Amino acid sequence: MSKKENSVVFLLGAGRSGTTLLYKILSVHQSVAYLSNYQKTFPNWPLLSYLHYILNQFPEYKRRTWFKKEGGAYFNERRDWLHSIVPTPSEAESVYTSCGIPLTLVADYSFQQQIAQCLEDKFERIRQASRGEVLLTKRTANNRRIPLLKKIFPDAKFIHLIRDGRAVAYSLLRVAWWNDHILYWTGKTPQQMMRDGFNPLELAAQNWVEEMQSLEQGTALIDGGLLLEVRYDELLSNPREQLQRILDFMGITAKNNASFWGTIESLHLSPKQEAWARNWTEAELKMVLDIQQETLERWNFCSSI
Repeated sequence: MSKKENSVVFLLGAGRSGTTLLYKILSVHQSVAYLSNYQKTFPNWPLLSYLHYILNQFPEYKRRTWFKKEGGAYFNERRDWLHSIVPTPSEAESVYTSCGIPLTLVADYSFQQQIAQCLEDKFERIRQASRGEVLLTKRTANNRRIPLLKKIFPDAKFIHLIRDGRAVAYSLLRVAWWNDHILYWTGKTPQQMMRDGFNPLELAAQNWVEEMQSLEQGTALIDGGLLLEVRYDELLSNPREQLQRILDFMGITAKNNASFWGTIESLHLSPKQEAWARNWTEAELKMVLDIQQETLERWNFCSSI
């Protein structure tokens, strides 16, 4: 299958950094293909992504089913069945698994060309069936798979969304999946570690540090022209400017997409005072800073420390 150059874009970022929001926002654009809940359930049927193309003809359904009324993109509860049958951007780890991509690379991982070909073919079939200029995929595990992804897609582009670690730690403790999520840097879930005496806030703070270390090591391997860093606070402060900057980086040539910008306007994106700043005690803030301060300073979040 002939492959379009620079047709794959990976969205990176520590969990709870706003990657779900940005993934959905960019996927609203008719020129952006994505992995959806259909690829998650049926990873070996890439042509089901033709449903994405059909959905593009009804942009109001993206707004209605992908986002909450007030504009939020993350659903911390099960969606109703009518919404769940609409193609919706998904991390779709099963697509990677179906090609033999491990969740976490081990030191002696052996690169195999058939694995690369499998993922290349699936991504390209999804892009073509969706009629997209590029395929955008967001998967938290990809934060640790950058070396492998670069081997498979040497001309791929990477977007790194960066958010203040304090906000990330605060948010992690409020999502339904966190307590049963296996922390790759320990091999245990937060629930298991709390039974061993660990403080949940310490775990959430440390998780951001571990993720940012992995991202720093991985993004150092990416050529400058193939990597775009985006600050979450800047995205909320000036969404139109930042989103145009991202679309230009991705290579989206379609301009003046009225339905896309209309959806963005309806989300009412704007900066908000971070909940951690209102709700943490001095002791809780100190606990987090004892863990995160060095990393916060390295990523230029030092002005509010």
